[in-house]
Amino acid sequence: MANLRSILLVALLLGTASKLSACMVNNSATIPSTPTATAAQPEIQQSKVQLAFREQKLGTEAQLQIERQVQQELLKKQTDLKKSGNQAAIASNAAALKLSNEAISLLFEKPTLTEKNVTKAYFDSSPNSTPSIIVTFDAKGSKAFTALTKKLAGTGRTVGIFLNNRLISAPTVSSQYAQTGITGGTAMITGNFSAEETKDLETWLQHLQAN
Repeated sequence: MANLRSILLVALLLGTASKLSACMVNNSATIPSTPTATAAQPEIQQSKVQLAFREQKLGTEAQLQIERQVQQELLKKQTDLKKSGNQAAIASNAAALKLSNEAISLLFEKPTLTEKNVTKAYFDSSPNSTPSIIVTFDAKGSKAFTALTKKLAGTGRTVGIFLNNRLISAPTVSSQYAQTGITGGTAMITGNFSAEETKDLETWLQHLQAN
């Protein structure tokens, strides 16, 4: 792992940061339907979804790039190992991935807002685009999101978006939002969701639609 981090350090300048932009959601838009589930199921499975928006700590830019490269390598390896059926190797890689996720988490402050601040969310799977989730915050969450994006705008530091304690997206905020932050109370989350994460998200979204 240490050697991998050393190799990745050489390639730091090759990476590019994604940009976070305001996402306007039409209140009259129809939310896509989801499979019917029992009444009790959403309440039980909703707790599986832990969504957190976190500020990247000062001076961690280089380390974050390294750790994210390590994470991606482990995720790719995990997919390959599952095809092989080597349970010992799968368990070992899962343990390494857990440590990687923990190392990344240490590079961010405590959550500014969480899934508890989300009032509406739905998948946006437009053709020729990466699957993403559009979320709408409550009043408290909207205010926190605006403050967070204003603070990070133009700094190069990212808004860490964590799903079940795993960093799934880390967009930077354009300097154009330095004075106002991103307003409107909505955000688009784009990430490489695992099959399990997608299932949990679908149940969570179903619960939000039912309330």
